[in-house]
Amino acid sequence: MSLKDLIKDSHDRAEQTAFMRSIFAGTLSLDKWADFVYQKSLFYSTIETQAKSVGLFDDLPGIERAELLAQDYNEMATTVCTPKETTKDYMTYLRGLTTADDIMAHVYTWHMGYLSGAQMIKRVVSAPHRALDFDNADLLKTNIRVKLKDTMSTEANCAFEWAIKLLEEYDESK
Repeated sequence: MSLKDLIKDSHDRAEQTAFMRSIFAGTLSLDKWADFVYQKSLFYSTIETQAKSVGLFDDLPGIERAELLAQDYNEMATTVCTPKETTKDYMTYLRGLTTADDIMAHVYTWHMGYLSGAQMIKRVVSAPHRALDFDNADLLKTNIRVKLKDTMSTEANCAFEWAIKLLEEYDESK
């Protein structure tokens, strides 16, 4: 079974959150989107710092998204956002990862998501999307896939659990 298959249930659960459904229904407010982009800029920075520290980005030129997420946020934000507790906890968790494989599982979950499925967001969310634009998407996907192992499934599923927890914070019905 491939890593993609091993995380399919978690991926599907994340896609079915109220937040993600509201994106594709066109009902998500720009303020909520801006806040989410802000949160991502914070933890992407942590993921990327961790990945660089173990050489995971040496063959992934142009993969870094944190600065681009910050630029997208700064262009669209109408209010000042602050880090959510989930974001702070996730960043602390990420800083505790020490193996390249564990860190790569989070790179795979978030960055490959931006290279693939998240591309649809450009069509449905009217906002800046620098972080979704890649000059070398095919090369990055290939070079990420080379690094993947099925044994990363536990940590990749963990990354999705953090994503779901954050996405659920935006659910006003809870």
